Amino acid sequence: MSDMATSESKVNGSTGPSAKELIGAMSDDDKKALKGWYWYDWANQAYALTVMTVVVPALMANLFNQATGGGSSWFGLNVTGDSFYAIILAVSMGLVALSAPALGVIADRVPIKKKLLYWYTAVGCIFTVLMGISPFLGDNGYMFLALTYVIGTVGFAGGNTIYYAFMPYLADKRAMDHVSSWGYAYGFMGGSLLLLVHLGLLLGSPLDANINLSLVFITSSMWWWGFGLKMFKSTPEPEIVGEEMSFDSVGEAIKFSFSEIRKTMGEIKKFRVLATYLFAYLMFYDGVNTINGMASAFGESVLRINPNMNIVLLLTVNIVAIPMSIAFGRLADRTSTKFALLLALAIYCAVAVTAVGFAPLELDSAEDHERYDFQYTWDDTNSEYDLDTLYDRGVDGWVSTSGKGDAAFRDSYLEYLNMGSLTAAQAAEFNQSAFTETSHRFSVHFEGGEMNAIDVVGEQHPTMVDQGGPMDWWPETMRDNVWQPLGITVSLQWIILGVFVGVVMGAAGAQARSMFTMLIPESRTTEFFGFFGFIGKAAAMIGPILYALSVALFDSRVAIMSIVVLIVLGSWLCSRVDLEEGIRVAEEEDARARANCK
Repeated sequence: MSDMATSESKVNGSTGPSAKELIGAMSDDDKKALKGWYWYDWANQAYALTVMTVVVPALMANLFNQATGGGSSWFGLNVTGDSFYAIILAVSMGLVALSAPALGVIADRVPIKKKLLYWYTAVGCIFTVLMGISPFLGDNGYMFLALTYVIGTVGFAGGNTIYYAFMPYLADKRAMDHVSSWGYAYGFMGGSLLLLVHLGLLLGSPLDANINLSLVFITSSMWWWGFGLKMFKSTPEPEIVGEEMSFDSVGEAIKFSFSEIRKTMGEIKKFRVLATYLFAYLMFYDGVNTINGMASAFGESVLRINPNMNIVLLLTVNIVAIPMSIAFGRLADRTSTKFALLLALAIYCAVAVTAVGFAPLELDSAEDHERYDFQYTWDDTNSEYDLDTLYDRGVDGWVSTSGKGDAAFRDSYLEYLNMGSLTAAQAAEFNQSAFTETSHRFSVHFEGGEMNAIDVVGEQHPTMVDQGGPMDWWPETMRDNVWQPLGITVSLQWIILGVFVGVVMGAAGAQARSMFTMLIPESRTTEFFGFFGFIGKAAAMIGPILYALSVALFDSRVAIMSIVVLIVLGSWLCSRVDLEEGIRVAEEEDARARANCK
């Protein structure tokens, strides 16, 4: 079968050697190299899932809210915990966007892909450990976490750009769906196993909560480094296709790389199908990544989800995603890569719109004592009300010591909260002197004794869904007609989200990566993956910036909807990509490169 014929069979889903047969025909050394590449996906999911998706978004939002009192004003614009995280995510992606294309051009001409990946990994692992210091730094913790997270994310995302560039060298182009899907499956399996370890650590460890968080960062770094070494040992440096070059200085290499980037951008009109796909990818995959990245921060700031539920969410996503990544890979084999990708994106949009309608059930003073932020329980033995706090964070873990957002609450409530236990007389005085102040984000409840079922819920508490936002009608409608009648708590809503996101998350990423691999010439793979990295990371700035601006102008629910619009536009543009024509152009470019080497 000719190259063109095999390309057509891959695009149209017609007969030809299956991906399994193509992989089976590889030599043992090639299979070992491919397996080493899979193991790196297993390794770096420690950062992608535990650090970047579960722990840091919620922790940064919490530390920011704790320091500012639930939000702050920057240049007249509202900034909340989740939008602050979005800003930091955009900064880190911007730094990767500046470096990835230049390094990609150099790596296409000098055999340094493994060396670059090694140093990106080392930087990421070191700064992952340093993030564990942030919970101990008080009001300055969110700034230290932001700094270390930016550098750690550069290590992770920059390394991924180089890591992806290995893929076209590892197997026949007709097996790219198989390779990409199995890479994602390895990642989900590795990430799930580590998340189970971390869930056990956070739930079962007798140590201080901040120490447990530090251990999460340390073990994530060790996992990433330890399993990542398998790729450095097993997967060889890819051969340079075309002319190999050498540079006398770093400055010369950088100058050359940026001249090549300008050339690549100038030549992109030769690859019109690829250019169309890149614009589509810029929108849809950035939207997917933004929602994935913002989920934990949204859950912390908007829904006040138990932080441990974020781990349960990602475990659910991963467990479902493992078989579904493979299933969508088979669907792509039988239909087409584009069909599988568009189906995944359509499902994802429907799930995201539903998630905008998530809302905590209304607090019932007769039954929901443990759902309140500050819980006073009558102790007959001591004849006092003992204070507990939601998620065992303590008063200092909830109330800002100096942030303007909590000023009214501090003035009215903090004196009594700091007492810890209250006598019946003090509790009654607390009720009379403080409970008339409701312009805050907290809830207080008494259970037992003379104050039984007395409570106060602030106007900005997450259960008060209608706070004047344009999309508040949607969570109100969902709570009144779905969540409340069926008794579906916000935690269960979070798990439902995990199930449906798991169905498509790996599929969207795997098929998007596979489709790009088909459209690029092998002779310029790292250059194009570097440019792909630039487009991807530049796009990864757009989503978080759009999210932060939407929060500043409206609120977090509108921010999620703005990202859904981005995905829809990208999906529509992707549907217009002529994959068969794009593969033909890439093969012609490879033929020219081989002819020039003779």
